[in-house]
This record gives sequence, structure tokens and C-alpha cells, in this order.
Amino acid sequence: MNVPSWIAIALLATVAVVFLWQRRAQRLARGRDRVNTAWQELEKALAERVAALEEMHAALERAGYVPEARPRLRDAVEALRSAQGPRARAEADAAVEAVLIAVYRGLPRERIETIRTAQNRLAQADEERDIARTQYNDLSLSLGLLLRRWGYRSIARRRGIVAPEPFLLPGEEADYVRRHFGHV
Repeated sequence: MNVPSWIAIALLATVAVVFLWQRRAQRLARGRDRVNTAWQELEKALAERVAALEEMHAALERAGYVPEARPRLRDAVEALRSAQGPRARAEADAAVEAVLIAVYRGLPRERIETIRTAQNRLAQADEERDIARTQYNDLSLSLGLLLRRWGYRSIARRRGIVAPEPFLLPGEEADYVRRHFGHV
């Protein structure tokens, strides 16, 4: 083989490497953008949930139900509202769930209309939150798994892309990945 052939092969190899590098960089950027969009949707769903919880608290207060659990519910909602970041918000959300269990246990079987309306709004907000949470967790964990792969690690390091925190309690990632992605 002569020198021009070697130069052509080297040039083609360089073009192929640059092309692959660029495609992977674009894939990472798209993944990061999708995660950010999903996080914004989750924040909207959490804000709606906070509003529904505040409505529930007001309805409980007007009806005089569960006086011992109302202050805990108010504190848990305030903690959820002020929490920053996915992990802190997931922990605050779990605390709200624990308080809601106590509230529901203290409610009478026959409830007034305002309590039922507040419960329905809260159930709808919870459903939206669950959908947004699943979407965000799927995207954030998929991006995290992608960032573990050899070719993507160096691109992410150079571009400053880090694995996003999932909206899970600490230690739940492995179980979530195993259930939803089928591997660890």
C-alpha cells in the first residue's frame, strides 16, 4: 500500500470516530434535556399535590376531624414545599404519605362532601405525581446507566454531564432498576 492509501484510511477512521463521538454527545445532551423536562413536570405535579394537601388540611380543620394529625400534616406539607432536590423531595413526600395514613385512619366512615371532594382532588394529584415520578425516574436512571458505559463516560466528563438524582428514597435505586429495567 502506498502513502495516499494510508492517509485516506486514516482520514476515514478519523471521520468515523468524530461522527460517533458527535452522535454520542448528542444522545447525552438529548437525554439530559429530557430529564430536565421530566423534572419540571414532576415539580408541577408536586406543586399541585401541595395545593391539594392544603385543601385537605383546610377541609379537615373546618370539619374538626383528626385534630391530633392536622399539625403533623401541616408540618409535613411545609417540609415538602421547602425541600430542594429529588432526594429531599422524595423523603418529604414519603413523610407526607405516613401522615396521610394516620389522617385516613382517624376519619369517620361516613364523610362530609368537602372531605370527599378534597380526597378526590388529592387522589387526582397523587396520580399525576406518580406518572411524573415514574417518567422522571425512568429517564434519570436510564441516563445514569448510559453514563456508566465506556464511550459515554469520557464525553460526559468533558461536557460536564453528571448522572441526575432519581426521585427515590436513598437505597431504592437498585431495586427500581431491577424492577423497571431488568438488570442492575
